[in-house]
Amino acid sequence: MGDKKIVEKMMEIGLNKYEAKAYIALLKRPDITAYELSKISGVPQAKIYETMSKLLEKNLVNIISDNPVKYIALEYESFLDNYKENVDSTVKYLKNNLKELNPSKNISYLLHLEGIESINNKIRSVLDSTKKFLYLEAWSKDYEFFKEELKLLKERDIEIVTVLYGNTDEKIGQIYYHEMEDMEDNVLVHGRWLTLVVDGRESLFATFNQERPQAIWTKNQAFMLMAESFIVHDIYLAEIYREYRAELDKKFGPNLKKIREKMWIGHI
Repeated sequence: MGDKKIVEKMMEIGLNKYEAKAYIALLKRPDITAYELSKISGVPQAKIYETMSKLLEKNLVNIISDNPVKYIALEYESFLDNYKENVDSTVKYLKNNLKELNPSKNISYLLHLEGIESINNKIRSVLDSTKKFLYLEAWSKDYEFFKEELKLLKERDIEIVTVLYGNTDEKIGQIYYHEMEDMEDNVLVHGRWLTLVVDGRESLFATFNQERPQAIWTKNQAFMLMAESFIVHDIYLAEIYREYRAELDKKFGPNLKKIREKMWIGHI
């Protein structure tokens, strides 16, 4: 099973199946002829000499005697290092030059995501790509779930501002706590929600419920402004409540309940 997996991986970096099998066999049994190598490697005799010629070209084997011709496997680290260097160079070239072929540099679209794993993977990708600042609105369960990623961002001096539904034992960046009166009831109806804005260039909104977790990711500026405004609005409320809780509760009820009861949209 081990050799089979190694053969598959070697094929991923440019060797064909016969080359990989011959090289592995030669690592285990150096100083043998092509005929002997064919027997132990499973490479057909009709293909073994062509295979060894290709391995010689790739500097993975060497000839150590002429009569009869015998081979040894050369060390693989330089081959792998060269392969990695070539791949990195190719990727860098393509990144730089493919941009010039794309006339629509500001295409905005909405990427729809469904399923917990798909959504969480996208959130991790967005977090990992953060360069300057991160605005987040999330429930404590999701905040705790992505805490390690947030810690890494903090270590990179990324500005992190969070509006949190619930509590946490460990604050990362600046946290504003959302009022929680009736919020758990909303979660039972809508599921938890999460809003994310990164560097003013991309945003994500997700709802987590048992039936159908969904999310939208986009670089659309209008959507991003809406998401950012949503977060900023709740920061305003958190700060106002911090200063004037007694007066607000007396006038409007906990978490502005008297106002929310008049609303027919959302009830959030």
